[in-house]
Amino acid sequence: MRIAACLGALTWGWAALVALLDRWARLDVRDVEPEPNGPLVSVIVPARDEERGIERAVASLVAQDYGPTEVIVVDDESSDRTAERAAAAGARVLAGEPLPPGWVGKSWACHQGFRAAQGEWLLFTDADVFHAPEALGRALALARREGRGGLTVLCRLDSGSLTERIVQPAAVVLIRSFVAPGFLIRSPRTKVALAAGGFILIERALYERIGGHEAIRDRLIDDQALAQAVKAGGGLLVPAFAGELVHVRMYEGAGELWRGWRKNTSVGLARGSAGLAAAGAVGGAVASVAPLVALARGPRLLGLAGVVAQLLARADVDPIAPSPRRYWATLPLGALFLSLLSLRSSLDRLRGGVEWRGRRYA
Repeated sequence: MRIAACLGALTWGWAALVALLDRWARLDVRDVEPEPNGPLVSVIVPARDEERGIERAVASLVAQDYGPTEVIVVDDESSDRTAERAAAAGARVLAGEPLPPGWVGKSWACHQGFRAAQGEWLLFTDADVFHAPEALGRALALARREGRGGLTVLCRLDSGSLTERIVQPAAVVLIRSFVAPGFLIRSPRTKVALAAGGFILIERALYERIGGHEAIRDRLIDDQALAQAVKAGGGLLVPAFAGELVHVRMYEGAGELWRGWRKNTSVGLARGSAGLAAAGAVGGAVASVAPLVALARGPRLLGLAGVVAQLLARADVDPIAPSPRRYWATLPLGALFLSLLSLRSSLDRLRGGVEWRGRRYA
């Protein structure tokens, strides 16, 4: 038990340390004055079977205070009323072409939108993201001030169910702590990069220089791949907060959470052997619950250290994944869910592919 308690305390101690380091350099688009006008910004929205939220999302983009803009929705062979509702909200809708071999659907849709876009800046966003009227103007002002060629807004994740309130904050903590810590993203000496697919603002010249989505056409997690390409090309998708200005209910209910994170976690442990995937998932699961077990059964000091670190890490991501404080103690459950799901998605990958939105990717 002592080994497990040490693993838990070290794991969550690192998460708390990353949270502390990130606070010193955190950027927020709400801290800058919005630009009322400037270069043309082309907003590109890839959409496949998104009738549920696309009308509200597009309407929020059309209503931006910043100008000039053009809003382009690429209807990626939807089987519902996505195109009709996007057009009703004021977007220019493109009928997506059939998916070519070697492409992932979202990147193909983004590429088609880029080909039709005229803007000096490009905003890639999702069909369920809501943008307050000043969001684009503030984001562009911050991106131009930072001078790295791009910016990604960490959208606020709205939750409407018990499972979402448990899992979504845990996902943010794990990604921020172990996949892409902010201080490593910002460092030019590392290859670590990450972007939130719901809001990627990039200068057209930089996008073209790195090859755009065509250069990452076979990458399932396109936002992370694009961020890595931007950093390798000498730019940076600077991470920034926006609070209520940009928000999304990423997945609704347990079923969507399971399917969505099953896809998202597939590119991590699945690149190794089945044994390594199992070891990583088991290690994550043990680290998730070990502090609570140690606090109850001993060694209690290590357990207390791990639990305190968990709460500190959870509190720090509340601006991104807010929930009532009574849910903060459920972080171990969310982390356990995602650790086990990473094993399941790894096995998917090793067995021949991942299925997403009716398509299967090798």
